[in-house]
Amino acid sequence: MEWLKKILNDAGIENVDDLESKISKELPKYFKPAKEFNEVSEKLKNANTEIETLKTSQKNIQTEYENFKKGAISQTDYEAKQKEIEKNAKDEIEKVKLDSKIDFAIVNAKAKNVKSVKANLNLDNIKLDGDKLLGFDDQIEALKKSDAYLFEIDNAINNGVENNGGNPRKNEGNGLSDDDLDKLSDEEYFALQEKNNK
Repeated sequence: MEWLKKILNDAGIENVDDLESKISKELPKYFKPAKEFNEVSEKLKNANTEIETLKTSQKNIQTEYENFKKGAISQTDYEAKQKEIEKNAKDEIEKVKLDSKIDFAIVNAKAKNVKSVKANLNLDNIKLDGDKLLGFDDQIEALKKSDAYLFEIDNAINNGVENNGGNPRKNEGNGLSDDDLDKLSDEEYFALQEKNNK
């Protein structure tokens, strides 16, 4: 929990390591990790959608059954409509599960904005196989390379340790000054980083 140590140090608190250790032991009793919370939230969302979809389909089947009892439709028509309603409900539930799983995977990929990242994916090529997304990983990795600005950057990457305490930005701009690097747009900066990493 380096972030906590930094906050405590910045606040001028002494015995940071001891305090951080105590907080680390107590924190799990009162808070859930974001990933665990998101998983539970995803399951709840899916369950609620499934319940609402099943209620709606049950109501529609009941309406068709009433029409059948009144003689407005034949038994064959009633059975066909019942199968169609059940299939549509199942398809809707599967779509919600897939969308939810994709959103959750995008969040775990450290996207800055789920909607922006999702708009850049070919959703037709992503399928749900049990709990596993097929066709997602390749697309997200390609997107991280082509449009890195859509994702959070790991700040530990460029901490300046390898150049023995000198300027951590020394080699990142092919001779550009810090001021010139600061003037670059996110897209230009990441394109430069990608070029330097090749």
